[in-house]
Amino acid sequence: MILKEFRINVVLRVIIITLFSLTLAYVLTNKDWVFTPLVLVMLLAISIWSLLYYIEKTNKDLTYFILSIKQSGFTTSFPSGNKGKTFSKLSEAFNDVIEEFRMLNLQRETHYQYLQMLTENIQAGIISFDATGKIELVNPAALQLLGVFRLSNISELKKTSARLWQSLNDLKPGQRQLLKAVLSNRELYLSIQVKELVMNDTRYKIVLLQDINEELEEQEVMAWQKLIRVLTHEIMNSVTPIVSLTEAVNTMLVDTDGERKNLEQLDAEDKEDLFSSIETIEKRSKGLLRFVNAYKDLNKTPDLVLAETDISRLIEQVIHLLTPEFQRKNIGVDKSGVKPQMKVMADAIWLEQVLINIIKNAIDALEHVEGAQIKFIAHQTGQRTSIEIIDNGPGIEKETLDKIFIPFFTTKKNGTGVGLSLSRQILKLHKGALNVSSEVGKGTIVHISLR
Repeated sequence: MILKEFRINVVLRVIIITLFSLTLAYVLTNKDWVFTPLVLVMLLAISIWSLLYYIEKTNKDLTYFILSIKQSGFTTSFPSGNKGKTFSKLSEAFNDVIEEFRMLNLQRETHYQYLQMLTENIQAGIISFDATGKIELVNPAALQLLGVFRLSNISELKKTSARLWQSLNDLKPGQRQLLKAVLSNRELYLSIQVKELVMNDTRYKIVLLQDINEELEEQEVMAWQKLIRVLTHEIMNSVTPIVSLTEAVNTMLVDTDGERKNLEQLDAEDKEDLFSSIETIEKRSKGLLRFVNAYKDLNKTPDLVLAETDISRLIEQVIHLLTPEFQRKNIGVDKSGVKPQMKVMADAIWLEQVLINIIKNAIDALEHVEGAQIKFIAHQTGQRTSIEIIDNGPGIEKETLDKIFIPFFTTKKNGTGVGLSLSRQILKLHKGALNVSSEVGKGTIVHISLR
């Protein structure tokens, strides 16, 4: 076992070389032998070669190990040979390192295969290219969407769709755009998202392309279904009683033979029923006409006349306008949260109509509420102006809250369901937004956002 120790082997070889060297020196200086010196020289040379080979063999094993790691060759192991316990431990450590690298390499390959499969089978198109436009990755979904067989440089999209090519170059990381494009004689609505990745000091732009035609068509069908359902409901609510009353009037005015009765033949009670029915028909007809006019208002896009508008003053004017109604229904008003001198570019007339619509909704919700109150909060943060109109009414159930912006949807007996839809449309034209949050039993908050 001692001979297996690396150090013993080296020391032993050095001793043998030393002995051969001393013996050779002694023979050369004290003897006249001829063959003995030659034999000693050969033995000395063999000993030196054995020592060098032994050391170089160890160096080769170490070099082989390092090159294996460098070239990702983790299928072999590092042998300990007969170099002793020290090299056995070193060999064991090297083999552990090789195994660890092998597992990491296997995991990396597994992840790569997973991502490759995911990229190739995902429905969305993925394109990755560098600053020169060279394509690093393009999945089958992207090629199918673009109507091409291959894509080596993003500039090739100029021939397919110049608008799409321009958008891919202009979009900054994190931005998203909806684009209407014609690809392979197909009109598509594309959702484009852009991300950026830096790898090995090279910037790559990663583009996600999705055809949202089906989603838009589905939403359009759902919108039409909701619209038809509401229209049918509203129209039937007016037409059904009109038809019933018309039949009743006709019964009163025509005898069993189908001949018209003389009005003088009608008694006082029939005359009263006749006039009452005609009056009801008139009211219902006017209600239907009002509903149709409301639809016309919704269908018409308002023309905005933008000017510098003081929001706090506008809120004050609307509160003043509705003060008699507040007083009549015992509704308290808290406007302490409205900051003064808040200027925005807006159409004051249309914005005033939005505020009136929202406040009237709050007034209706606060009917029969003890301690009813409407609170106004308005402030500016940078270029954004926020207005909140808060009531302590009964709140809105979630099922109803999801429908309040659907045209013609209303829970009011005499409502048209147009106010909130038109208000949201007006705010969108102002590059703003209208949102409603509510909790049953706690009240409703209407949030207006303006830029």
